[in-house]
Amino acid sequence: MKFSLIFFLSALLLLSCNSGDKKKSTDLVTFPLKGEVVKIDKSKKRISIAHEEIPDYMEAMTMPFKVKDTTYLDAVHVGDSITATLAVSRTESWLEGIVVVGKGKATMMTPEDVMFKKLYGEGKPLPDLEFVNQAKKTFRFGELKGKAVALTFIYTRCPLPDFCIRMSDQFSRVQRTMKKDGTVDGRWHLVTVSFDPNKDTPAVLTKYGEQYNADFRVWDFVTAPVATIQQFAAGFDLYVADGEGGLIDHNLRTALIDKEGRLVKVIKGNEWQADEVVAELKALARK
Repeated sequence: MKFSLIFFLSALLLLSCNSGDKKKSTDLVTFPLKGEVVKIDKSKKRISIAHEEIPDYMEAMTMPFKVKDTTYLDAVHVGDSITATLAVSRTESWLEGIVVVGKGKATMMTPEDVMFKKLYGEGKPLPDLEFVNQAKKTFRFGELKGKAVALTFIYTRCPLPDFCIRMSDQFSRVQRTMKKDGTVDGRWHLVTVSFDPNKDTPAVLTKYGEQYNADFRVWDFVTAPVATIQQFAAGFDLYVADGEGGLIDHNLRTALIDKEGRLVKVIKGNEWQADEVVAELKALARK
């Protein structure tokens, strides 16, 4: 990543860490975007774009973007070449000013091409697959039996504040609140799973966790070979697709697991709040 991107993300993280649990307004940053439409989801107000490099911010990749003004979605079709403005704040990102500059047939892989359909059932145990954590130690979810667990998926190079950055920021808030409360100490754990094992080595995961003030006694950052990650992610209805420039197109999933290792709940997207997960984690820990 370019220095400017690192500086920008570091600034966003610093603002987040210093803000406590109160949302604060911040200056909006905008970038010109060019690319090809690969998916339109009007119900979720999202459009997936295989876009060119955004200088000083993001390499070329395929990424779903929020669109606040849905009238833009009526004017575009899969395969269209477009220009737009990517707006980014500390808490969200979206596309605006979308203009169709060319018509064509879709050639990029869409999320459906890599969507996994075999889902884990609520009340059923998760497969006890083998991962490696930030300390280079073997990790299995079975080792956490007796503890309530919240897990989420990220990759450390994800550049958008409302995707992986938000998941990690929210888990940091969960950790802080749970430790401050102290009523269920020793009966809960957080796990962040990276689906980018080639890049997210234990050393990278350690550094990433430190950026979010992770206490590795209660919060593990884990990954595994690609085949294992695909098998595990499948059950959560998580899609992961290679994007241009080595980055990754993905959706978001967070899950709660009871003390017997059984799946309790899968949370889709990024709209959940840390306090909601704290309440559910504490309830599961007390059972």
